[in-house]
Parts: sequence; structure tokens; C-alpha cells
Amino acid sequence: MPRILTGAGILVALLAPALALAAADDVTMTTDTVLSVAGVTLNVSGSSATVESITVNAGNFSVTLQSGSSFQVTAPGLERLSASTLTGISSDICSASQSLLKYVPSTSVTVTITPDTTLCSSTSSGGGGSTGGGGSATVSATSATSATPATPAVTTTPAVPATPATPATPATPATPASGLSSEQATAILSLLASFGADSATIASVQAVLLGTGGTSASASASSFKRNLELGVTGADVKALQVFLNTHGYVITASGAGSPGKETTKFGALTKAALIKYQKAKGITPAAGYFGPKTRAVVNAE
Repeated sequence: MPRILTGAGILVALLAPALALAAADDVTMTTDTVLSVAGVTLNVSGSSATVESITVNAGNFSVTLQSGSSFQVTAPGLERLSASTLTGISSDICSASQSLLKYVPSTSVTVTITPDTTLCSSTSSGGGGSTGGGGSATVSATSATSATPATPAVTTTPAVPATPATPATPATPATPASGLSSEQATAILSLLASFGADSATIASVQAVLLGTGGTSASASASSFKRNLELGVTGADVKALQVFLNTHGYVITASGAGSPGKETTKFGALTKAALIKYQKAKGITPAAGYFGPKTRAVVNAE
């Protein structure tokens, strides 16, 4: 049978579907108490918890606390805990490392605490921590993961200018032919690259979005004649940036060097994109130096 230790603490074991514990006088807890509720082990403690009664049921337990008590329940197995009232609550934590409810009531309060077999480690918590409020806002950890991206919203038949002498598409590739903004177009390209799309797919999508094609990039690549490295400037540097952007090795998603905004300066971002290309092609050393080995591979594409 369970025992009540009024001077040293309370030790409770669930031996019946419902068990109520109460003393002739209120009990002050000085050591941890272990409860087993619905097969879940709970640690009950309180440095100054004045308990009027504890009632243990098959699926929950209720405790009546006096004003000024400090009482908390933790689940070592990280099972989620829910409470019948937020009155007097100071902490409500449900995370991958802790499952805890703590009460410091300013008035006498009765709380019913129900454990759940769902683990906190399988959810994200926006737990409490402020007196008299809070509560955990549980959000599925997988809800932030985006689904497989849909095919970019582009028309299957590009708009044809009514008069060949007046093209509908601006001469500069900075304005995408699809009608999307440059930021939207580059975001789509970056998303495709992050999902492992091959360079041919990225180049084809970019041709539709930005009005550029793999053919012009290849033509520019065939003109590479000199070695290029960090700090070098020239038209061939811009051609190299165009080549990298249109083959799946985007230099940057926006700003100088992004698709449609290539520059003539070989900077750190160009070097980083070139290193990715060299690693993908098995070129060694992959140091971001555009020398004879890399130039031969690029000119062959």
C-alpha cells in the first residue's frame, strides 16, 4: 500500500485505478516523489510545495496546492504533459531535452495533470515560463519542410512579338522573359540547385525565365583563351560567370554576379562557384583557378 511521509516527503506507487492521498494536515514536500500514471513515470518535487491532497487516477493525477507553493512535475521519458488550468503556472516546457510543468500559485489551486505517450522530442515547443500564462504551442517539426517544388509557373508557349521589328522582350537579360522579377527567377534557380537538379535542367529553366540559353553560354565559353584567377577583370570573366550561372553553379542568388547581372570582375563568389564546378567535374586541384585543365573542360561543353 502507498505511504504518506509528512516530514520527509511523499512516496506514491499506482496500485489501483484511482488512488487519493490526503493527510489530516497539509503536507510539505521536501524530497522528490515518483508517480506512475498510465504507464508513464513522473517525478514530482517542490522546494516549498504545500500539498492539501493528491489524487492518482488511471490516466491522470490531481493535486491541490496552497498559496505560495512551488511545485513541479517532470517526465524523465520526455512524454508530453497537459494541465487542466494555467492559473499559477510559471513554466511549461516540452522540448527535445525536457518535459516540465511548474506551478507557483498565489492562491489555492487544484490542477489535473495528464501525461501523453507522445514524446516532446518529436515536436517543437514554444513553452511557457511566465507566471499565470504561457502554455506550449506545439508545432509539427516536419511542418516547416516544404514539399517537392512544383514546376515553375511559366507559359508553355512564349509570347511572340506582334511585330518582329519591336521585340516584346527587353534587350537586357535582367528582366526575365517569363514576367517574373529577377529575384523570383533566381530564387527558382537556387531552389532547383538545392534539390539536386542537373545543370542541363537548370540551364533550360533559366533560358525560359531569364531569356538566356545554353547555346549562347557555350559560344562564350569557347572563346576562353587565358588563365583567370581572383582579382582578374575582363569580358572573359563575365563570360565565365554566365557559363557558371547557366550550368547550375550559380554565383549568387541576387545582386552583382547573379544570373542576368554578371560582372567583369573575378571575385570571391566567382571563385567559390568555380570550385564547385571543378569538384563536380573531378578537376584537381579544385582551387578556383581557371587554368588549362578547367578551360579545356569548359570549352568542350
